[in-house]
Amino acid sequence: MALACACMSEAQTAEDSVYVYLDDQPDGGYFLPAPPDTSSVEFQDDLLQWLWGKSVRNSERGAQASRESEWKNVSMMTMATELLGLDTINAERTPALFRLITKIYNTGSQATKGAKKKYMRKRPFLQMNEHLWSYYDALDEDFYRTNGSYPSGHTSYGWATALVLTEMWPELQDTILRRGFQYGESRVIGGPHWQSDVNAGYLCGAASVARAHANGDLLHKDILAARKEYAILKGLPRDYDPVSGAGVLNGEKILGPQVDAASYRYISDVRRYWAAKPLRLTERGQQALSEAECSTQQICRIFGEAMGITISEETTPAICALICAVADKSHDAVERLKTIRFRNPPFEQLGEPAFIQSNGQNGQLTSSFPSEHTHLGWAEALIMAEVAPEKQDEILRRGYQYGQNSLISGLSWFTDIEATRQLSCAIVARLHNDPDLCKMIAKARKEWKRKGL
Repeated sequence: MALACACMSEAQTAEDSVYVYLDDQPDGGYFLPAPPDTSSVEFQDDLLQWLWGKSVRNSERGAQASRESEWKNVSMMTMATELLGLDTINAERTPALFRLITKIYNTGSQATKGAKKKYMRKRPFLQMNEHLWSYYDALDEDFYRTNGSYPSGHTSYGWATALVLTEMWPELQDTILRRGFQYGESRVIGGPHWQSDVNAGYLCGAASVARAHANGDLLHKDILAARKEYAILKGLPRDYDPVSGAGVLNGEKILGPQVDAASYRYISDVRRYWAAKPLRLTERGQQALSEAECSTQQICRIFGEAMGITISEETTPAICALICAVADKSHDAVERLKTIRFRNPPFEQLGEPAFIQSNGQNGQLTSSFPSEHTHLGWAEALIMAEVAPEKQDEILRRGYQYGQNSLISGLSWFTDIEATRQLSCAIVARLHNDPDLCKMIAKARKEWKRKGL
């Protein structure tokens, strides 16, 4: 299939080629932690996932990973063509779809550059004295030898594209998001990235989409134009509404297999629990204890600190109402998985006393996944980064830290926390098709600007 490849020329503007300039991108080197050192407990999960990736190379999943290793927007066009059930996507036949996908690819591919340059992490194939396995990766092995591994750029733009396509046609949300999630997994299979690189890539991609939403309504206009074009291509009425039939997001179909006591990753979860437990005796542990309440009041407080304001019904009614609405409107998708993927929290599983005493009596009834603290922290951070892009890095960092409280306190396993953040990215994409919430975001943004910040 011959597809045009979009490249940015000097004559092109940001509106033509990208939604967010490189200098305006959220800084993953600031809001994310440093990558795990190879001598650390945190690295064990990376090593286990590296072994898993090698084990599936000689399979159809491995063949998919190899195909998805191409670093060009043509790979996004191919993925979207398959997911949307079209014959082709190119500039001539599907200009609106091509424009949308090209711009979000360019935006998402820039989202990891700052952190890559900061850390210059050694890639798995170099660390293990191997060669790259995936076809297109192997062709550019010299590039990968001199380019940092953390975060994963492929994951960032693949996930960003999936999030935006979900907004464009939510009826296919589970299928689109599953493929976007697999795009990250493919980087572990091929050997150019560790699992922690991929986890960071998901978050960079979602943060980049949040900033794109904050830059006026360019992204929204392109999504609507692509939706109209796609409806015509599929023989649907021009005013067909793909939102009404979308239903609740199904995280069970989107994310990877559940980690439990029978999983090969369980040992790294246990070790991460014991490594985090001593932090309870530190200032960081006291912070986790003081933020134990999982509520919108707590969220208002911590993001108010990050934004340099007091968020309350009296001082910032629009921002406060938005925070409450995000929590309320995402409740069903989160609670659905608590039943389907129930998992005992670490302190309960390991027979440990509860660090947060209010959870001691009902810990066996509260699933480790999804992590409520993590979801509220990350989902609200993405929305608040739209409201106040000038404070995006502080907001995203605080939202990430709020989720880490669950690891320190023993309320959630490490793998559940990471999976919850990925789920939260998907939920926020889905929420952007709620017209009432979008109006609330716009109102909150105006309130933020009126404060002269």
